[in-house]
Amino acid sequence: MDKFKEKFSQFMNRIHLGSIYFAMLLLVGMAIVIIINVFMRYVLNTGLRWGEEVSKLLMVWFTFIAMAVGVKQGLHISLHLLPKKLPFKLEIFFTLLKDIITLIIALVFFIYGIKLVQFTSSSIMPATEWPSSILYLILPIAAVLIASEALMDIFNIEDYPEKIEAIFNKGNK
Repeated sequence: MDKFKEKFSQFMNRIHLGSIYFAMLLLVGMAIVIIINVFMRYVLNTGLRWGEEVSKLLMVWFTFIAMAVGVKQGLHISLHLLPKKLPFKLEIFFTLLKDIITLIIALVFFIYGIKLVQFTSSSIMPATEWPSSILYLILPIAAVLIASEALMDIFNIEDYPEKIEAIFNKGNK
């Protein structure tokens, strides 16, 4: 079982790292589209007809990928209402409760994300003429990423976030 946990952890770290790079790509793409569109509007008195739609799509996708990354890295806002020095069993209970709530939220994202994709699949975005469902397709994808991180915590599968941090901190030393 330990061999499976190790392989699964390595697989999830690769997915997480890919998610980070994908989020970076989405953010850069959005910035490029917006910069080009602003330049064309104010300098050339024209614009990209599809610029606003594509930048909105990239922003939505970036937001949900970043949310999934934030779950793994523990970057979301949290309230520390209880003292940090709780008894060990209470600390384990609250960690499990946090993971179960995260799993429920991921399940809601997944179920309603699928419904939203199905509902919007017959309509198209006006400028790009892409299916509107492409905008919402990220919901179930992010839900799977978020749920997998919660399940890794629940089943105590080590995810080695320091390995990922080391990749991005190489240039800072």
